Amino acid sequence: MLKTLKIFPVLLCGFVVIGCQSPSPSLYYWGNYSDSVYSYYDDETTLDTQQQNMLQIINNAQESGKQVGPGIYAHLGLISLKQGMAQKAQDYFQKEMTLYPESATFIQFLQRKNNSLKGAVK
Repeated sequence: MLKTLKIFPVLLCGFVVIGCQSPSPSLYYWGNYSDSVYSYYDDETTLDTQQQNMLQIINNAQESGKQVGPGIYAHLGLISLKQGMAQKAQDYFQKEMTLYPESATFIQFLQRKNNSLKGAVK
């Protein structure tokens, strides 16, 4: 019984130390991406505003030294498509595939779905 009472404070201190660790920092910079996407789908912002939000996230990521979160360049590409800027969209899609090769299948699907980019799919 006395041994158990001596071990208990040690275990309690161990759990406190483990529980008080700060979370590991994110690999990616997201900024206000989720709020921006929500306002975009809720029709609260224009395409130009949405584009500016995405570009601001990218600039802030570069300033912080972190990588842009997956999907941000793809989202910027979709915005560019809706604005009629097919080549710019292609550039953003290519950047997304370069940074995140696992996104290639989805990006190629988006490219095939858009008539203005059919010739650009490799």
